[in-house]
Amino acid sequence: MAYVYYRIYQILKKVKSNDTPAFNSLIFLIILQALNIISLLAVGNFFKFINMTKSQAIFYAISLFLLLLIANFLLVFRRFNKIIKKYENESKSKRRKGTLLVISYVLFSVILFIIGGNLK
Repeated sequence: MAYVYYRIYQILKKVKSNDTPAFNSLIFLIILQALNIISLLAVGNFFKFINMTKSQAIFYAISLFLLLLIANFLLVFRRFNKIIKKYENESKSKRRKGTLLVISYVLFSVILFIIGGNLK
């Protein structure tokens, strides 16, 4: 996830109105992770592996967001400078490949969430 965070940071750093690209990258990464987990829960609920009410789902979603926030803060955000140094000298081809993979991950996460949300 450190590389995904780095690529998101590099993209958000180019936005002129973005004053805090490091923090915004952290929040974006957490949202993507939460979307993936919520999608899996929706699929599990659809196939009756998981059975939860709406209030339980809301509680789990809030708990999940807080858990991801703490975990990513400790594992990614606190190591921000080390992550930047590790990836800042990557070659142009690796950067292109990495950007393509991150964009694919974002699109896949959103599409999976939409599909999971439409399951009845």
